Amino acid sequence: MDNRQEEILYTIALTQIPAVGCIVAQRLLTMYGSAKQIFKEKTNHLPQFERISPTIATNIKSNKDAAIRFAEKELKFIEEQRINVFIKTDDAFPSRLKSCVDAPVLLYGKGNMNLNPKHSVSIVGTRRLTDYGKRMTQQIVEDLSTYNGIQIISGLAAGIDTIAHVSALREGLSTIGVLGHGLQMLYPASNRNLADSMLEKGGLLTEFTSNDAGEGHHFPRRNRIIAGLADAIVIVEAYQKGGALITANIGFSYNRDVFTLPGRVGDKASAGCNDLIKFNKAALISSGHDIVEMMMWNENSYPNQREKQKKLPLNLNQEETLIIEALQKNETLDIDELSTITELNINALSKTLLNLEFEGYIICHPGKRYKMN
Repeated sequence: MDNRQEEILYTIALTQIPAVGCIVAQRLLTMYGSAKQIFKEKTNHLPQFERISPTIATNIKSNKDAAIRFAEKELKFIEEQRINVFIKTDDAFPSRLKSCVDAPVLLYGKGNMNLNPKHSVSIVGTRRLTDYGKRMTQQIVEDLSTYNGIQIISGLAAGIDTIAHVSALREGLSTIGVLGHGLQMLYPASNRNLADSMLEKGGLLTEFTSNDAGEGHHFPRRNRIIAGLADAIVIVEAYQKGGALITANIGFSYNRDVFTLPGRVGDKASAGCNDLIKFNKAALISSGHDIVEMMMWNENSYPNQREKQKKLPLNLNQEETLIIEALQKNETLDIDELSTITELNINALSKTLLNLEFEGYIICHPGKRYKMN
């Protein structure tokens, strides 16, 4: 067993210790430098470190042998099934996840996947999708496929997730399904053929070991990985309660850009999306091109996807002229910066910005940052 296999063994064992979740595991790894060293350390030394309780030290001591035996069996399963293991010290471990405080300390994957693509978009939504949700998911992925280096992430659940993966495959995009269970099974079983198709360009990813079945509480937990892997999160359709909103709120807490499609007032399938817009937790979009524009990814897009610059009218009023001049000199400005530069009060500035946005001369990005269109 080489050094990396040994570290994988002890990292798997660490995840099996009671009361050692992702945050505590990461804290221990930071303190000791390796999972192996944690198990080699004298138990009475562990509580000396800040925020490591005597209970955890006792749990490591009393569960050490059983955890290592389990890890040995898991390694055998990994080898037999040709599963890829990513630990946080690997270059291949997703860099976007490393900045998340509750990120898993290791991941299991099947397929031909790059966990550090140029751009990554998570697309999630309700299992009870409508024709509108299906159509818009397909359109968003089709739009995104016209730009370079975008990967699609979702949860391989029924509904919007399935449509996102299927659409990504159809458009030739890499797509990764994040599972709420181990790689010994697949839920829902109806997506088995889809999952197999994803292995060629993308694949399946999970933090759960082979003995972890798809229990209900696992799926909200896996949503943080869907959020953490992404640069941008898109909620297509969501009821007022559901996993898609959990993903959106986690993404918001991770400082990810969250986008959503508006729905009609009274449409239950879009009630959660409308709430995200209402409470300024997501930016409103109507296409995949909106995402690329707001994320400012279009600098290296295909030339034929870039619209011609709109000519500015000659009859701008004084307030509009001040705003346009300020934005022409700066890539983006928020409303406070614009107020300082233009010396316009917030009320007048907000009204003028809205008019310029409606006319298509400026764009509002998440965080109320404005730029020229």
